[in-house]
Order: sequence, then structure tokens, then C-alpha cells
Amino acid sequence: MAPSGLAAFIKYLIGALLLQGATVLLVMTTKDAALQKSGWLLVSIGVLIGVIAALWFSAIASHASQHSFARASEKFNRQRDRIRRQVDKEKTKEIKDGHRQVLRETRRLQNRSTLKLGVAMTGVAGLGILLLFTQFMTLGLLAVSATGGALLGYGIRTRQYPALGRASDEAAGSLVGKSIEQGQLPGNK
Repeated sequence: MAPSGLAAFIKYLIGALLLQGATVLLVMTTKDAALQKSGWLLVSIGVLIGVIAALWFSAIASHASQHSFARASEKFNRQRDRIRRQVDKEKTKEIKDGHRQVLRETRRLQNRSTLKLGVAMTGVAGLGILLLFTQFMTLGLLAVSATGGALLGYGIRTRQYPALGRASDEAAGSLVGKSIEQGQLPGNK
């Protein structure tokens, strides 16, 4: 039995013993008394003893039920507080885990975006270098083609004017000489 159950048991035992003692005294009193004269007195004493015993047991039962209700309420409050602390702990853990996950995702996205930005910047730098080399290549190709065109132009002119292939003094004299002799300028025909 629980300590509070033991106290209630002792109270019930005392009440039962007192009731039995009062009943024994009442029975002994009725042996010596004349029932015709004092019968109603003995019955009223028996009823009074029964009422007092009923009130005693009712008080004991009420106190025991209040005590068990208080114990159950206290136990319920402890469990509720334990559950509330556990829920708060789990909620805090979930919030921390969520915060860690958000930070992890943020770091991962930042690392990815940093990597993508680095790749993009490397690509832009490579494109710039490529354009720079392309620009030099274009200038080089432009210079080579201009040189080739100039050489081709000089080659065609050399075929049209065979005198250009001779030495410069000869060419100058023959062209000027022919033009003057004919009375024409070299460009006019």
C-alpha cells in the first residue's frame, strides 16, 4: 500500500474499531436496561453511532479521494511539464536543425554561385584574351592580305608596263624619252 493508502487504512481501522466498541457497549447496556422504558433511547444511540461512523468514513473517503486526485493532478502536471519541455527541446532542435540546413544550403548555393561566377569570369577573361588574339590575328591577316594585294598589284603592273622591270635609270629615260619624242605624256595616249 502507498503511504497515503496506509494512512487511509489506519483511519478506516480506527473508525471500524470505534464502531465495534460502541456497538459492544450498546449491546451490554441493553442487557441490563429495561427495553420498555429506555428502548427508544437505545435505538437513538445506535442511530447516532451509525451517523457518526458514516460521517467519519465519508470524511476519510473524501479526504482519500481528494488526496488521490491531488496526486493524480500532480502526476499529470509533471507529465505535462515533461512533455512540454520535451516538445520545447524538440522544437528548439528542429529550429536549430532547420537553421543549420538553411545555412548549409546557403553556403552550398553561395559556393555554387561563386564557382559559377568564377567560371563566368574566367570565360569572359578567356573570351577577352581570345578577342585580343583575334584582333591581333585580324590585324596580322589584314597586314598579310594587304601585302599580298600590294604584291599582286605590283605584279600586274609589271606585266602591263614591262619597262618597270628594268633598272630605274633605263626605265626613267626610255619612258620619258618616248613620251617626249611622241609629244605625249606617259599617261595620255
